[in-house]
Amino acid sequence: MSAEILQTRIGETLRNALLLDEAQAWIEAITPGLEAQIIRDWIQEDQLFRQGVDEDGDIIGLYSIATEKISRGRKKAGTPFTLYDTGAFYRSMFVTKLRDSIIIDAEPGEMEDQIWYDDKILGLTDENLEKLVTEVEFGFVEYVRRILGVDIRNAFT
Repeated sequence: MSAEILQTRIGETLRNALLLDEAQAWIEAITPGLEAQIIRDWIQEDQLFRQGVDEDGDIIGLYSIATEKISRGRKKAGTPFTLYDTGAFYRSMFVTKLRDSIIIDAEPGEMEDQIWYDDKILGLTDENLEKLVTEVEFGFVEYVRRILGVDIRNAFT
């Protein structure tokens, strides 16, 4: 490669390419907004409250007639567990970012002693995992665009 090309915009982009770091792209892609979306929208609202399922799509458990009576009808017999009672479990959920993955955790409290409780409750279903992949891909593109200093969305038009 001739020295002249290194003095052009292409040369600058090539030098910037050396700065790309996959782990950094991952960390930047998992924004606080995405963390909130993972917990609030995908796990709490969709998986737990709406469907009552774990990461495998399996129903966590079904409320009994006794539970319906105790809850004064708030928890209907035969409907899936939402794991929302006082809201403490939902409020305790958090995401930890690692170099190439995330950990979703919470304080299960007394639920941890229940036979039906499993860490899979805090995992993403395949459908929600696909949503995460899409969001992370977008974050990677934004990271690369910023580091290279180009708008790669229009680079080939």
